[in-house]
Amino acid sequence: MSGINPNILATRVARLLVKFQDDLGNTLDVSGTGFWVKNSSRSFFITNRHNLDATLKLGPDTKYKIVEVAIQLRRCKGDQYFAETLFGQCDAPEIRLHATADVGAICEPKYKNDTSGFGHDAIRTEEIATQDFLATGVAPMDFASFIGFPGRSSEPWWDKAWEMAIARTVNIASLPAIRYSNPAVLTGDVMLVSGLSFSGSSGSPVILHSKGIKLGGALTGGNYVPAKVIGIMSGHWWNDEPRDGMFFHSGLSYLTRSTAIHDVVG
Repeated sequence: MSGINPNILATRVARLLVKFQDDLGNTLDVSGTGFWVKNSSRSFFITNRHNLDATLKLGPDTKYKIVEVAIQLRRCKGDQYFAETLFGQCDAPEIRLHATADVGAICEPKYKNDTSGFGHDAIRTEEIATQDFLATGVAPMDFASFIGFPGRSSEPWWDKAWEMAIARTVNIASLPAIRYSNPAVLTGDVMLVSGLSFSGSSGSPVILHSKGIKLGGALTGGNYVPAKVIGIMSGHWWNDEPRDGMFFHSGLSYLTRSTAIHDVVG
């Protein structure tokens, strides 16, 4: 078993809709994935910086600025959750962007529309891997899963009846203790994985599967490593032109390591 709470698909991972607009009124719509994180005092919706900052895709001279941000919320009652969802339209969102890594956060969003009865749960910051955990608890070829909303807007792959995220598996492909470096990846604090990330997966939390044996009682020892968020899915490589269809995917994707998430929410 993965050791990952299955409710994360419904209550902690959600879709993000962002509208950019330039000086001439031209608009650009972005759909991605994000997830909720909570520290001792604040909650954050974590996603990729490139979902919140047009300069990362269009260059520093772009005139596109954010004009609308909406986050998917689910109808909840206590510990129960339901299929009904809506998008909370963020009112003057406070946005944090990592200076060098592909991570951004919307801080304690407030909504323009009525979101009564709709909400979310959150991943605690203690469940997000530190540098020490990446160095001692994670190894190349370990299993992990990323959870999000892949597919194009005209061809979604997630559960449409419940508007719920889906999970896919990856294997760690680079050394987790260090930052993977390649000229093709322009942002920092990256880890390489073997797995199929597609459009819409950007912003998905990547969660290490638990491993080892957990001993208890009077016994000592054991090599148990708990499930933890080790990063946020950030991109992938195509194998050849044309860049369409799953058979042109290289099978390699990359995530931004969890240390960058701590930088943003710390």
